[in-house]
Amino acid sequence: MKTHFFSFALAAGLAASVSADPITLDPSAIENLQLGFSEVQPQVIGANIRATGAVCLDETKVVEIVPRIAGIIDEDYQTLGAIVKKGDPLFKLESAELAEILTAYVDAEQSMTFAHTALEQEKTLFERQLSSKENVQTRELEFQQAVAEHARALQPLKLLHFNEGTVHQFLHNVGAGNYTSLDVTAPEGGEIIEKSVRRGASVQPDERLYVIAELAELWVDFQVSLRDAGIVKVGQSVSVESSVTRGQTREGKITYVAPLADEASRTVMVRATLPNEDRSWRPGTPVTVNVKAVAVSSAPVLSVPASAIVDFEAGKAVFVRESDTVFLPVPIKTGASDGENTEVISGIEAGQSVVSTNAAQLKGHIEMTEE
Repeated sequence: MKTHFFSFALAAGLAASVSADPITLDPSAIENLQLGFSEVQPQVIGANIRATGAVCLDETKVVEIVPRIAGIIDEDYQTLGAIVKKGDPLFKLESAELAEILTAYVDAEQSMTFAHTALEQEKTLFERQLSSKENVQTRELEFQQAVAEHARALQPLKLLHFNEGTVHQFLHNVGAGNYTSLDVTAPEGGEIIEKSVRRGASVQPDERLYVIAELAELWVDFQVSLRDAGIVKVGQSVSVESSVTRGQTREGKITYVAPLADEASRTVMVRATLPNEDRSWRPGTPVTVNVKAVAVSSAPVLSVPASAIVDFEAGKAVFVRESDTVFLPVPIKTGASDGENTEVISGIEAGQSVVSTNAAQLKGHIEMTEE
């Protein structure tokens, strides 16, 4: 049967009466086209926000390794790009400064021990009435001062991740231990993304030698307009699309919306997390972010899936399903769209069934039939 699908006329932006005939398809044609159907009904249309941004490191999972004391690199255990676990050795440092710190601690430990022994002896003499209360108080003051000196001597060792248990090994063999060697280990697991360690090189306390990052989850930072910022909320899902690699997309979730706006650009910074277990995303990659943000005040409007709408010469149309095999092309006037659903201002009514899957293929099939 000959159809006149392209004979629709639009005037003043409104759909005119339909001049197309219904289209009858064989069941086999419907099956081959794999058509899907949806009911026209009121739905909330969200504001689809599109923005540009970039993939970033998760700063909470990045660790910079600095020696904290001056010295010479004696051993280098890791390579750039290596995956390390917490506690894995990174490098060995030979440091005269470390020897001074350890020696000061050993001296303070011994002084505290001697002061405690002297106090106990003085207490014993006092109990036997062989010493005065003033002598006991003097010994107590000396012991308290020795404890304070011991605590101060321990602080720089704690900064180097020593504890009293590991330091006490130097007390068992005073003078014979290696006071200059420090093994630096990874404080957290991850991948070594920066490295500036060379054997024999001299390093300073604040020099950055390694950067270790956990790349299983990244951040995506992007900017939205001040107008749209009010409907972007923490917890909303976003679709992240690489601007470099075609077809690379992934779902993320918004974790932060900045409370301040940039005065110059009138934009607000938004951050989303991006799962990256397969390590397919690289920090620094430019991306396009799509946010489906539904305003709280939005009311349901008559709508159809965006995939149901097809183009023709003067506007838009949908295929209304009148029976199992009969379809009627109907021109419509559309309103707002969030990419998934589109508002229908006129042309169809609630409850009607429209082709929502492969509508474009149905249009192409009709065009081929007419030719």
